Amino acid sequence: MAITRVQGTVNRTFFDGKGAEVVESFKKRDGSEGKTRWAAFFDEPHGLSEGDVVEVSGMHGDKVDQWDKEGQTMHTIKRTLNKARLANGATTSAPAQEPWANTPAANPVASQGESNGFAFDDTVPF
Repeated sequence: MAITRVQGTVNRTFFDGKGAEVVESFKKRDGSEGKTRWAAFFDEPHGLSEGDVVEVSGMHGDKVDQWDKEGQTMHTIKRTLNKARLANGATTSAPAQEPWANTPAANPVASQGESNGFAFDDTVPF
């Protein structure tokens, strides 16, 4: 699963304050407005209320539902954020960190002006 960050407005809360539906708005290619609904599930009560603008991150999950509408098979994707955390750390859990945030440089010698242990020579004419 990937960690996903969503910015949007809280549409409703559920599961005794441990769940929230966050609606993310975006512009479509044709210029119209689109919306994605996310169900965010927290480990502990989050204290959010309807209308709050939030940034939430969590483990991304998708579920495809199939249903019938007037004899036609339709599909809907339900998007979820599991182990959700507010970006400002408002929950009791620590905010999610990028997995590469504390990774050292791949070649620390190259960052010092050298490559593969050899110093660059500025006198080479090409």
